[in-house]
Amino acid sequence: MAAETRHTAHIPQWKIDEVSELVEKIGNSRVVGIVGVREIPADSIQQMRGDLRGNVEIRMVRNTIAHRALQESAPEIRQLSDYIEDQTALIFSDENPFKLYRLLEKGKRPMPIKAGARAPRDIVIEAGETSFSPGPMVGKLQAAGIPAAIKGGKVVINQKVTLAKEGEVVPAKTADILKTMEIFPRNVGLELRAAYEGGLIFKVSDLTIDVEAQLSELSAASAKAFGLAVEIGYATPSTVGPMLARAQRRAHALVLETGMPVPGMMEMLLAKAAANARALAGLASGEAAAPAPAAAAPETEAAAPEEKEEKKDEEETAAGLGALFG
Repeated sequence: MAAETRHTAHIPQWKIDEVSELVEKIGNSRVVGIVGVREIPADSIQQMRGDLRGNVEIRMVRNTIAHRALQESAPEIRQLSDYIEDQTALIFSDENPFKLYRLLEKGKRPMPIKAGARAPRDIVIEAGETSFSPGPMVGKLQAAGIPAAIKGGKVVINQKVTLAKEGEVVPAKTADILKTMEIFPRNVGLELRAAYEGGLIFKVSDLTIDVEAQLSELSAASAKAFGLAVEIGYATPSTVGPMLARAQRRAHALVLETGMPVPGMMEMLLAKAAANARALAGLASGEAAAPAPAAAAPETEAAAPEEKEEKKDEEETAAGLGALFG
């Protein structure tokens, strides 16, 4: 009976070393991310590395090695390997995932769209003069579906036109003319797919937040809460000043309404009495009464501290939230 022969696949030592190095790097990093690098030229990746130095470290490794390194890491991070596909890189950072996402989005650069690719958004050509000289360019524009003509010695686009709707395949003629016109519909860069921090995995949908809108809503909510606290007399370090100013304005109004002699208010009381006397004299003589001076002037002046305090409170809230998202 012939002996059974088994073959064991030999794993090169450099692969074992690279996996071990990545496992150590993953374990020592605050944030680990998976990014897509398809269609990013090598020179662009090098430039991105330079731009992100100090904030993000990019590691270009084979997908199999990235899978193995993640599977040999802590259990809670292993699910990150589900986002490894196509052309992928690992990134390491000390920034929180929200700041990291915004940092990578800011690093994207406009690039020409290729024939056969899908439009990332509506590609619109506006009407108006162009920088092209009269000649064959008019025919190229017209062939691409752009209504162009020569007017006053210049190539002019007669009307606004949409060359491709979002999601439509871009024909070769459209791609060529867009490149000639230096219109770059795509923003190309590191596409964050998921990031790990503190036992949690954040998908890109979790990180896509309109920070400005969120800050605006929170600022409005803060202003309403501040107004409610002042209205109901809820004393805090921020509301005590406006509450006292409000009480002072109401006390002034009450004194003016009742004519109560109070030190510091006599001048205003006498002014109001004089105005009322003139009004009565005018009515008795049949003349139109002169308008009485505004008794609420102090209220307007005293309202300024409240508005200032409220604005300060909103700014502090917005600043604190801005620090979270970058």
